[in-house]
Amino acid sequence: MKSISIGFKAFDPHELLCHFVALDHGLYKRESLDIELVDITFTTDAELPNNLFQVSCGAALSSALQGYHQRIVFVATDKPMFWLYSKQEIKNINELVNTKIATYPATSPPHHLANLVLNKSGINAAKEIGLLPARDDMARLGLLKSGNVDAAVISSAISPVKIEQAGYRILCCLGDLLRVPTTGLAVDQSYLDKEPELVQTITGILLESLSIIHNDPDMIGSVLGKYFDVGDEFKNDTAKLYQRYFTDNGRTTAAIAQSAIKSLCKSLSIPTTPDWKEIYCFA
Repeated sequence: MKSISIGFKAFDPHELLCHFVALDHGLYKRESLDIELVDITFTTDAELPNNLFQVSCGAALSSALQGYHQRIVFVATDKPMFWLYSKQEIKNINELVNTKIATYPATSPPHHLANLVLNKSGINAAKEIGLLPARDDMARLGLLKSGNVDAAVISSAISPVKIEQAGYRILCCLGDLLRVPTTGLAVDQSYLDKEPELVQTITGILLESLSIIHNDPDMIGSVLGKYFDVGDEFKNDTAKLYQRYFTDNGRTTAAIAQSAIKSLCKSLSIPTTPDWKEIYCFA
């Protein structure tokens, strides 16, 4: 068995559903691969080992734009799986003016994505909303439940079906309003050059996993219950909901990739915008 390390930033279906479907379907074992998951949340780009794969493609893109040789070889979703919830009396995004929203820390990609959605709706997030950064989904949901905020941005780690049935309104999924490659598989260029067949094997496994996700909701439900603590009463509806956010072929379009690069360059104050093919490698 060959040991492979895969880094993640968030332990949720957005980043890891493809991996766990592949694991439970025996796809890694078939190729004699032993996969170890590694939390790289607090690992700097400079500290990432060259032979580490990572599924957090938004972070990989940021790393690549700042001079690290990350290459995104597979896109699991270009529809960011984060939901904006509110109290029932708030019926649409425009009613969030002069409210308080529990959001992600300012340095994280979901914070930037949520602000883009608010701005697209005609709201100046910096001036017209009180944004309260919180460390994780449980804190954001807790702030919403306790009435300390009027709305909250929460990831796929907590089933939207569960939150909605608890009495909160889904204002939107960010992925329904924005197209940005956020998860998949990225690897350092030096390792891609050294182990092209291995990279191809792993991307092939994840592509099979995508096919299972789109064609076997019962399998997804089983994985959601086993690894992500989605209860039996929610897992089938959650599986059907999550299906729609994953790509069919492990790729994004040139236009979406280039737009993501342009937006992030602007956010990071990077003066030169590279061509998408310098970072995304689907060959």
